[in-house]
Amino acid sequence: MNKVFNVTEGPILKKLLLLAFPILLTTLSQIAYNLTDIFWIGRVDVIGMNETNAVSAIGTVSYLTWFAFGLILIAKIGTSVKVSHAVGRKELKDVNVFAANGLLLEAFFGIVAAILILLFQNEFLAIFNITTPQIIDYALMYIPIIGGLIFIQFIVNGFVAINEGLGQTKINLRVLAIGFFFNMVLDPLLIIVFKMGITGAAIATVGSQFITLVIFFVIYKKHNPNLKVFHIKNFNLAAIKKIIAIGLPVGIQSMFFTVISIYIARKVFEFGPNVVAGQRIGVQVEQLTWMIASGFQSAITVFIGQNFGAREFGRIKRSIMDISLILIPYALLISMLLLFIPETLMRIFVNDDETVRQGVIYLRILSVSQVFMIVESIGAGFFNGIGKSVIPSIVGIVGNSIRIPFVIWLTATMAQSGIWWSLNFSAITKALIVLVAFIIA
Repeated sequence: MNKVFNVTEGPILKKLLLLAFPILLTTLSQIAYNLTDIFWIGRVDVIGMNETNAVSAIGTVSYLTWFAFGLILIAKIGTSVKVSHAVGRKELKDVNVFAANGLLLEAFFGIVAAILILLFQNEFLAIFNITTPQIIDYALMYIPIIGGLIFIQFIVNGFVAINEGLGQTKINLRVLAIGFFFNMVLDPLLIIVFKMGITGAAIATVGSQFITLVIFFVIYKKHNPNLKVFHIKNFNLAAIKKIIAIGLPVGIQSMFFTVISIYIARKVFEFGPNVVAGQRIGVQVEQLTWMIASGFQSAITVFIGQNFGAREFGRIKRSIMDISLILIPYALLISMLLLFIPETLMRIFVNDDETVRQGVIYLRILSVSQVFMIVESIGAGFFNGIGKSVIPSIVGIVGNSIRIPFVIWLTATMAQSGIWWSLNFSAITKALIVLVAFIIA
């Protein structure tokens, strides 16, 4: 296997940051990846397409990929944790076993997801009760390409999970940065220059993911020349069960979260395409918190996973305190940006005045919950790392479920702003419960 980055010895904060920094940069590249797509889709008016409807269509399809990401997480989290535990115990044979079976599981889930998306794409769009036919037409340009080839994204995440478990987050950073570079080049070329619009955006995304997959495969084979990555002989039922046991709660939580989000999206559509587009762009801006939180959560999971395998419990406690002193002030900074300069952030991506106005409302209200999202992610990283992923998953399911009654109650008097406030109440609830569970643990 690749050389292991051991985080069970040495300065805690330094090792944690060395592990986290590449993940952070990787996450930033993913944010840039998503923002690049939205940036160029928001300019399709120059080729005769409606920019507001195009952004709404892409945002709607994103719920489909988010749901699929729940399947990705089942294998990704389980593989990362089991590999990190094996590294902490210095059992490198187990590292190979869990790595190979994690990839097999991702490939299987990816193929199943692609088939289901292609078969039920129309039924998926019907869920949203979209009243603008052009949004549906745009979405149907995007889904067959993104959904039909989504298995590429699954396998890429399999390789990412292995390297995270090994502590080799620098490899992920370098490879994913190459993918981002190609996406950054292909987006304007295909969307605007060749006038392919939404179809061009889909091809650019999938093409960049394919390049990333090829590079990961080459690197993996270089360090494992005799291992046939997806050969059925590598199948190990016991390893598969252990991976699923850890990853399943996280995957279920993610898919449940998406189902709740789809319900909320239906409510958002009731207030018109400008509100939809404003929220979609606002969510991309808000990635500055939740994508960073997700990146550090992965680093925390790996750090704690290795130390848990090595039974270094004191290092686990200290690491949580140290990283909190960095992430919480960062979340406060983002809150200030969303509160005081939301219009500046929105106009980076779209110029439609009404869409910008709706996005500003969204960002100002959501500025309240940024710190709480960070707290929840830190707690989830801790519990995932010790193999108790079911705890943050239950908290997430319960916390997200309360969004529905709050949405019904608040929209009656506050219109779409009631939806945004329900997201705040959910984030606060989840953070407080996770915090209490962490203190008890």
